[in-house]
Formats: sequence, C-alpha cells, structure tokens
Amino acid sequence: MIVHLIGSRYQVDKNINHLRILVDAIHDGAHTLAWDWVEPTFANVKRGGKNEIDWHAVYKESMEAINKADVIIADATIRGFGIGYQVAVAVQMKKPVLVLRHEEIDDSLFASGIDTGVSYKSFKSAANLKNIIKEFLEENDIKLKDMRFNFFIDRPIYNYLRWASFKTGKTKAEILRDLVSKEIEKQTLN
Repeated sequence: MIVHLIGSRYQVDKNINHLRILVDAIHDGAHTLAWDWVEPTFANVKRGGKNEIDWHAVYKESMEAINKADVIIADATIRGFGIGYQVAVAVQMKKPVLVLRHEEIDDSLFASGIDTGVSYKSFKSAANLKNIIKEFLEENDIKLKDMRFNFFIDRPIYNYLRWASFKTGKTKAEILRDLVSKEIEKQTLN
C-alpha cells in the first residue's frame, strides 16, 4: 500500500528520531511512501539549507503524493498550517487519514473537527506509536477489499461492453478490469 506521511519540516533536525520511527513503522508492514521527504529534508538542514526550501516544489510534491497515496498519516506533534491543509485535501479526496499527536500535547490544540474518514490517535511511546500505525494500515489495507465506484458511459461503450460480455462470457466489470489492467501493465513497461 502507498502511504503519504505528512509532518512538519520545522525543527526536522530536532524531530528526526520521531520521524524515523514513523517511516520505520510504515516500512515494517511492507508499505511504501508516496514521497520519501524525511531524510532528504534532514540532510538539507544538516548542510545548513534551512532557508533554501523551494516551497512551490514542496507543495507540488505533497499534492502529487496525496493523489498517489492509498492512505495518509499526519504527524501533528508539531503543529503547522501545511499539515492541516494536506489533511483537508486528503479528506476532500476521500482518503483514509490517521492524525497522530503525542499525549502530552494539549487536546485543544489538536484539530478534531473533521469526523469523516479521519482517525485521531494519541501515543505515549514509540512502541505505542508503531502499534497505532500498524492497526490503521491493517484496517485500511485495500488489498483486502474490492473497491467500487460509479462509472457513467455513453451508448456506444455500453453496446460494446454488452457485446463483449456476450462473446466472452465475462461480466462488463470483468472486461473493464482487464482493459485497465492491460493499460497499467503497458504504462509500467514504458
């Protein structure tokens, strides 16, 4: 499963161990990051490049990562506008979101107004944090679920699908899945 990790770049040098725990917890379940920004950001800060961040590129990469991801994990240990914005975008895209905070952080500072598709969890230790992430990823593992969506087509497409269904003995949905799978295969070979 593809996971987008949202977190603050502010004080990444002081927060690196915590961010590494989050990344490790995601990788422990054999999941991948939509955008692996933690180590490159830390390396940039260590080189003294705190003020050299291309925020336009960060915004673009973040939006692409949200779009690509199956689920979102947001670390709200350090508050920031960007974290809230990305959570809102992910909710709008109907992505499952886990928002994490350390239990010592004041609840009034912990955004909890969105209740659809967002899980809010507090953690007290690294082991607790890893368990919370593991449970969230298991609950939202799309490999275990068939996905469904509505698809509107015009008359010629419907006629073709009806004909192909009759000829092959497959359902219209199976025919469409096969076509999309072939297209994905073709794209990955390029």
